[in-house]
Amino acid sequence: AQFASFNHERIAEVKYLAPDAITGALWADLPDDFLERCLQVQADEVHFRYDTCTHNNVEAAHNAGLNTMAWFRGPKAMGTDAIKYHDVGNEDVNMYKTVLQSGVMSLCANRPSIALEAVLEQVARCISDDEDE
Repeated sequence: AQFASFNHERIAEVKYLAPDAITGALWADLPDDFLERCLQVQADEVHFRYDTCTHNNVEAAHNAGLNTMAWFRGPKAMGTDAIKYHDVGNEDVNMYKTVLQSGVMSLCANRPSIALEAVLEQVARCISDDEDE
């Protein structure tokens, strides 16, 4: 079973009741001590809001043994967010590529077909890089 919540105390409760359950700590506003908080409730994953999903945050989570996911706000909020960026659009392929470059392991997206396109492009690039070595 998998359980994710913004209420991290509930994650601890789920782990108590079902220690093998996979749990994810969702974050809207990412505090500086997010890793400590995730580990305290025994979360297995960190679920970053897309705009907090940086290479440094993802790398820190992976180094702490946590899996990672980036989630995107609802379509209306994403439309509002997108106007503050000049190099990516509202969950367009460039936005997904940018988030994937952080090293995040999975995405929770409102536009899955476009997200898949970005993932496939990243996989193709990795294969090409391996062949060049």
